[in-house]
Amino acid sequence: MWKKVFLALFRIAAIMLLAGFLGGTLIRVAPGFAFDERQLNSSLSAQSIQAIRQARLADADILHYYVRYLGAFTHGDMGMSQTLNQPVRDLLRDRLPATLRNLAWAVGLAWVLGLALAAASQLTGSRVMTFIGEGLSGTFISTPAAVLALVFLLLRFPPQFAPALLVFPKIYRYCHNLLRQSYALPHVLTARARGASGLRVLIWHVLPTMLPQVLALFGVSVSLALTALLPIEVICDVAGIGQLAWQAAEGRDLTLLVGLTLVVTLLSVSANTFSDLARETLLRGKA
Repeated sequence: MWKKVFLALFRIAAIMLLAGFLGGTLIRVAPGFAFDERQLNSSLSAQSIQAIRQARLADADILHYYVRYLGAFTHGDMGMSQTLNQPVRDLLRDRLPATLRNLAWAVGLAWVLGLALAAASQLTGSRVMTFIGEGLSGTFISTPAAVLALVFLLLRFPPQFAPALLVFPKIYRYCHNLLRQSYALPHVLTARARGASGLRVLIWHVLPTMLPQVLALFGVSVSLALTALLPIEVICDVAGIGQLAWQAAEGRDLTLLVGLTLVVTLLSVSANTFSDLARETLLRGKA
């Protein structure tokens, strides 16, 4: 067990390092990286403009820059944001909690809505419930995050609910198929034949069968919700890391963007990795 945990942690670290380097490389080769808008400020002296250019040139060699960045990162230093003129660690400390709260709300609501509709459709056998579930999931699965964010902004709805609606269709459809398959299993058919109530069959016979697959989906749902949440934070003006990433992209802030890439990769990969570990542990316990 500890070996699997160690390998999982090693995998997370390796993917983070690779993602940070690839992200920095993409930023470096993007058009306009060497240019800084501060150079257009007429109040700056020639020496100040030259210092800005030299700072840009210092980051031109991405491999050398990334090695230096990782060396400082191991000592808790994530560098200084060039656009906001603040330590990246302080910016993340201020913005990350808001994103994590919104992410928790989004994932929780998506699961409640998806599971509730899937279970209601299966328990009642009602075509109306199935039509509602399929209609809602079909509507939101094809809705762009930017469009839904604008609707929420205009209607003044809580922005954390928008990514929940975007993730819910995948949870609903996956759980709906899982429930249909689980209700066809021999032990579930036997329990129903013996007169067990629908709720008892669901809780004691169906949900335990579904749990390993649900755990695997949970990690994926966190990644999906995070991907949807970041642009929604920008459009809805939420003070999270999504807005911070937008500001960094506008200013071509390499240090801040690399730090944000590491954080987003850590959240996504950790959710998937530990949900897979929980699934494997559960399956091994049943065996």
